[in-house]
Amino acid sequence: MTNGSGPVLAIVAGTPQLVDAASELGVRTVFVHAADAPRPKAAEAADHAVAADLDDGEAVRAALAPFHERQPLARVLSLTERGLLPAAAAAGGLGVPGNSLHTVRLLQDKRRMRELLADRGLSPVRSRSLSSPAGLADFCREVGGPVILKPAGGSSSRAVGRVDDPRDADAAWRRFTAAGGTDPVAEEFLDGPEISVEGFSHQGRHTVVAITDKQVLPSFVEVGHTMPSALPPATLEEAAALTVAFLDAVGLHEGPSHTEVKVTGHGPRIIESHNRIGGDKIRELVRRTYGVDLVALTVACPLGLRPAPTHRPVARGGAAIRFLTPPPGTVRHIRTPDTAGGGAVIALDVGVGDTIGPVRRSQDRAGYVLTDGRDAADAARRCELLAQQVQIEVAAAASPSHRPVKG
Repeated sequence: MTNGSGPVLAIVAGTPQLVDAASELGVRTVFVHAADAPRPKAAEAADHAVAADLDDGEAVRAALAPFHERQPLARVLSLTERGLLPAAAAAGGLGVPGNSLHTVRLLQDKRRMRELLADRGLSPVRSRSLSSPAGLADFCREVGGPVILKPAGGSSSRAVGRVDDPRDADAAWRRFTAAGGTDPVAEEFLDGPEISVEGFSHQGRHTVVAITDKQVLPSFVEVGHTMPSALPPATLEEAAALTVAFLDAVGLHEGPSHTEVKVTGHGPRIIESHNRIGGDKIRELVRRTYGVDLVALTVACPLGLRPAPTHRPVARGGAAIRFLTPPPGTVRHIRTPDTAGGGAVIALDVGVGDTIGPVRRSQDRAGYVLTDGRDAADAARRCELLAQQVQIEVAAAASPSHRPVKG
């Protein structure tokens, strides 16, 4: 890497979005990609690329050290679940500013996150670490109602399930392990609407950028988002205040955050949080609704190239996304409507001949429709109408075993 006066940014894992945003801002990039996978497009778009074991933060640090010695890296960033921990570990090892490894670990470990909340008296939710179905049954009896069984470090709703009765504990445990679940944690079931709070932090100050209404299947896979939220303003302010207090508690210093919240009869409760932009095209909903580019802010704000937001922006319309979940079977025919000139997006992850399985995780969805509108209600109406016009005809599968759709 040649020396120069401009900042240099290291990016760990992911798509070209951060690389492209940095390039547009005149920031040079070093992209770290997985050594055990094909070289991704983001590596081709970066100024320099290097392979490393992404499960080893020290290996990522060692891969970046020669670049850092030639010209100090301004930040080590990631917007992907796999890249967040090694990015924080490498930054700490190199002495580069950013979110601490301690903070990122807290956000990725639902057990430690829940313990911290309990210690701070924030968002009380009964929970328990488990080692057996008997422990799960005991927790169900203690709670006296439904509980959620989930991996302490899971994502994409993988291996998450509801347990309604202690007698269901053995079957729920088998489903959990069959889905690849490990390190199980049980929490009391939280009833009420689900939202996500999209935030951005700079120098330890947190600004709520948007709040999103969510639609979730019984399997807890998200199948729709609408922005801005239609919940009462007082409810949204309470959720925003809880989120800011939570981000203070975990010590988030900079960058985007995505915090999932249930609005219960006893007030908002934190489900989980991440120091990244929300998935499912939430960044695009934010851009369409508020005109805010979260990816560009992730690069520009810590480098002093753009000011950080200091207040929630005013919505200039609404935006919505709905995910397509046809019944299981083999795809026989697909028909999509013409969206020319309407600003809508239809994206499919399946084709004729593919086999669709049950929707048990985010990767099992068949595609999505995204629209904007005059406001949230108009965007949701347009999105749902367009989704109904996407026809994915399937022939029922001959057996209960299905190959997942393309992710």
